[in-house]
Amino acid sequence: MAQIIMHLMLLSFLIGQSDDVSYVRYFKDDHNFLSNLSMMSTSRRGVAHLTVSYNDRDLPVKIERITAKGTTEKQEILKYNDTGKLIERGEYTGKWKYLNLTVIGDSEPWSQEFRAWRFPRNEPLTFTDQRTYFTIQDGVLISKIVFETVDGQKYGQVELDYDYLGSLKEERWRDLPSARIIRRFKYKFDLMTEFIQSHAVVQIWEFGHDGKLISHVAIDQAPSDQLYKTPPPRSHNTLDEVDIIAREIKESRIIVPHGGIIPRTTWDQLIMVTGDRLSVDFVNMTDNGIKFRMESERDILTVPFHRVRSLTSRVGDVIYPKPIHIKSK
Repeated sequence: MAQIIMHLMLLSFLIGQSDDVSYVRYFKDDHNFLSNLSMMSTSRRGVAHLTVSYNDRDLPVKIERITAKGTTEKQEILKYNDTGKLIERGEYTGKWKYLNLTVIGDSEPWSQEFRAWRFPRNEPLTFTDQRTYFTIQDGVLISKIVFETVDGQKYGQVELDYDYLGSLKEERWRDLPSARIIRRFKYKFDLMTEFIQSHAVVQIWEFGHDGKLISHVAIDQAPSDQLYKTPPPRSHNTLDEVDIIAREIKESRIIVPHGGIIPRTTWDQLIMVTGDRLSVDFVNMTDNGIKFRMESERDILTVPFHRVRSLTSRVGDVIYPKPIHIKSK
């Protein structure tokens, strides 16, 4: 899975064409949309509403939330399987890049790998119609993946950190609701030059739930023009490329044991308004404050926002206060 993640992170979540739009309807709000109570197109002017596009199977494939001033506040794409069952729902930017994506079903590759690692074969939990939630930074890099059963029980989370060049630096798997780290990968990308042709050598360190090193390998990546023997699918669904990437890694990539220096695992830095600096394992942010775990502690603690000056990730990114992004028109 580490190899799959490494390559998948480098692919942009660009959205292609969804199902062809056959007609458009307008709704006052979500309640009316779910109740199938549409409004006249002339009634939508000057009123906040939903613009919903349908395909030739009468299924909604695009939802746009329009403000009273006529600006688009939020855009969503919906996808279905051949039987008309919803399998994906994602919010995207004006530049057609995902901000978040929900994949429905237990066949989603990331959740399959997590369950295979975390649960025994006789696990009583049912994962049919489960949800996988992807959070994507600026529409390009996945920062978090959360797995949830159909009855709303979150059972796992994957966090991904990147360096300033956008290369994957660290990957953490958490058990939920305990928030305990059960698996971790550290990545190091080295650009090498051989016979005037550049290629990347990637080192991967894998750590278990106790923090001990499990394995260390180096992967010699093929140049980009030789990455695929078979052209990847262009259906805009990047998740469909996982199988091809995995197959190419097994058939074409050189994976060898590699000795080297193990990078030191650092902690997130929490600075209180009093000036105290704490090394913590950041878990999540809620309405009540910042959730974290102290080193060598099992309990999850929560500190109110008014007591925190800043929280910086182990790779140097500011988590709190949140940076302000100016929206470009």
